[in-house]
Amino acid sequence: MNPVATLFVAFSVLISTGAPITVALGLSSLLVMVLDPNIPLWIAIQRSYNAVDNFVLLAIPFFILSGSIMNEGGITRRLMKLAMALVGHIKGGLAHVTVVVGMIFAGISGSSTAEAAALSTVFIPPMWERGYRKNFAVAITACASSLGVIIPPSILVVIYAAVANISVGALLIAQALPGVLMGFSLMAFAYVIALMYDYPRESEHWLGFRALLDGLKEAILPAGVPIIIIGGIVGGVFTATESAVIATVYALFITIGVYRSLKVDRLVKVFSEAGHLTAVILFCVAAASIFGWLLAFYRVPDNLTAWFLQHSTSPTVFILLVILLFSILGTFMDAVPAIIVFTPMILPIGKALGVHPIHLGAIVVMTMAMGLLTLPYGLCVLIACAVSKFPVSKVLGILYILMIPIFIIILLCAFFPSIVLIVPRILVPRWV
Repeated sequence: MNPVATLFVAFSVLISTGAPITVALGLSSLLVMVLDPNIPLWIAIQRSYNAVDNFVLLAIPFFILSGSIMNEGGITRRLMKLAMALVGHIKGGLAHVTVVVGMIFAGISGSSTAEAAALSTVFIPPMWERGYRKNFAVAITACASSLGVIIPPSILVVIYAAVANISVGALLIAQALPGVLMGFSLMAFAYVIALMYDYPRESEHWLGFRALLDGLKEAILPAGVPIIIIGGIVGGVFTATESAVIATVYALFITIGVYRSLKVDRLVKVFSEAGHLTAVILFCVAAASIFGWLLAFYRVPDNLTAWFLQHSTSPTVFILLVILLFSILGTFMDAVPAIIVFTPMILPIGKALGVHPIHLGAIVVMTMAMGLLTLPYGLCVLIACAVSKFPVSKVLGILYILMIPIFIIILLCAFFPSIVLIVPRILVPRWV
């Protein structure tokens, strides 16, 4: 059998038997390397080591840690006051508050799964008490939490930038506007649903500037995390990796020193969980890099590029196929291995067609974020249902309706690259 066919067949068989995605990638790669006498086995060790020996990837544990510290320190509840002052007076106010807090918390955590757990705990029970349909409350919370890997900082952006060898800072900044547009479009759909089912306002009228200022006082320190990250990168003060370290120190300072909402004895739990998640991600990076190296060794990206250019030279068709590919991948596998394995395959085609690598990266990250909502893999949905103890099967109908605005924004970004590129071109033109 052809080595490439053997690689994918072995991978598919392992996945179908319930093997973890990382194990499937590693074992299928090792099988092909054993069968091919032209590939020494020490290559597997070398490629896995080189994959994780990357300065850019150092940002991952610190982004995870800063988000965990904020989450454990109860920052989500402090953001509620500001969100309530901004949108609590709108029909279906608590749903809008959930999305706004999700957008702000996304600028702190960088992880949609952590955000899903935090938002589900804080917002789903109050929405049920206020008369919201249970499936809607779970679905809107899951959708809001998916913004965690879109609005900077984002772990997926770090992974993609490392694989594609592009500027982490530029891609982080490029994700900001699409992420905010997704949040607003989600609120627009939630408003229509609130009108249909007569969901209540949290206040009869806008609470005014005094309430807004009070909310800002509560939220200004937590909101300093994205300001530090983006401001430091744009100002050239530090790199994206250095910004993650500084954000972690800042998160410790405000939760332990200022708010005193995080006890020192809880740090063991926070650090251990962050370390465990980092180890899982880096193990996945190592296994996926071996798989990706084999694809390159057998010239799969080159052959795929040549085949595509024979049939189409349209950048739009290419971008739409990328959205389709990663939509399917996001339904069945984790974003990290999907990005590591398939990015080297699509990058040459994008370059040949003149697609900007930042634009392509943003489309991939946004599409994989949507994969956090599509079952069977949809982690944000599974976490929201697990926390609220609500059946997954009863969420699907309204969930797919609420995914429409997210998909619309992805399509708009696909057809109009300036939505992605305008902010980095203004703030960091030297990197774009």
